[in-house]
Amino acid sequence: MVKTRFAPSPTGYLHLGNARTAIFSYLFARHNGGSFILRIEDTDRERSRKEYEDALLRDLEWLGIEWDEFYRQSERLGIYRRYGEEPLKKGYAYPCFCTPEELAKEREKARKGGRAYRYSGKCRDLEPERVAELKEMGKPFVLRFRVPDGENVVFEDIVKGHVSINVDDFGDFVIIRSDGTPTYNFVVVVDDALMGITHVIRGEDHLPNTPKQILIYRALGFKIPEFAHLPVILGEDRSKLSKRHGAVSVVNYREEGFLPEALFNYLCLLGWSPPKTDREVFTKEELISIFDLRDVNFAPAVFSKEKLRWMNGVYIREVLSSRELLKRALPFLKKAGYDVSDEDYVLKVIERTKDAYATLGEMVQKLRPFFIDEIEIDPEAKEKL
Repeated sequence: MVKTRFAPSPTGYLHLGNARTAIFSYLFARHNGGSFILRIEDTDRERSRKEYEDALLRDLEWLGIEWDEFYRQSERLGIYRRYGEEPLKKGYAYPCFCTPEELAKEREKARKGGRAYRYSGKCRDLEPERVAELKEMGKPFVLRFRVPDGENVVFEDIVKGHVSINVDDFGDFVIIRSDGTPTYNFVVVVDDALMGITHVIRGEDHLPNTPKQILIYRALGFKIPEFAHLPVILGEDRSKLSKRHGAVSVVNYREEGFLPEALFNYLCLLGWSPPKTDREVFTKEELISIFDLRDVNFAPAVFSKEKLRWMNGVYIREVLSSRELLKRALPFLKKAGYDVSDEDYVLKVIERTKDAYATLGEMVQKLRPFFIDEIEIDPEAKEKL
């Protein structure tokens, strides 16, 4: 059975790019009659916040993304500790006693030499007696994965196609920190394997992590899932979508009065093309029936707020019933201080004006004359009176 997951870190609000990843993972699971897991990756104690987790859950629910299983990594630390001993026992990992100062010197040497940094392997072949001696002295250490020299890690990515990465590009990497906590690449493999994830769907910024994770899968004897790395989302200036392009979090669009169905629909079209049709507006059920990862484009997708606004307007004018639109609009109208006690009146106003706005936020402005009696005088005009 197909099983996918969305694994956000609660270190900020749900970004549009991450929301698209959640949508693609959700649609692929549902299309194939499988399960969709939500896993909160909150092992970064300094940056993880409960309020961000709560906001993530609210935004996913608002978008209509239902999960079948829910996990928090912070509640699974005992599992990671148990599996953290396996690579060491099997010879796939070794204790590294290098100090931060020693590693900083290595990085500086690589920088001056114009080379990408990779660990020198200084502790790779320490004699067991020396390891025992250093531990007895109380020297702090990390566990590093013993990367096989010169190997190419090869896999077939559903989106990217044939991928081959030489392990010499990154060298031996840390899997367990000196305080005993596991690193991202290690816990992700343990979780995905134990949860039975069959397809790992994520942004292409995770591509460099994939060969490391494949090596860990092999070392632990786990089945390797299929991977699909989604194209990056760009702003209209063709640079990576960021705050300088305006709002980039789902909550921002929610507060502006965009509809969840429209945002879900639009994000689904960023990097994916529905087969054999020029249609752009689909219900969630229609998207579930036709979504296939093989139709995801290789090239970056461009986010256009104006295109999203157009689609939202279509949902307001043509998709939602007037009664449903009223239900969505009431919280915005109440917040603006409008008297909406006569809902029949409000409904009539909406039915006659819904061609005039594309978001619920714009609706509030357009409907002002129907609810506010006094006439506002421009400040400059007021001075002349």
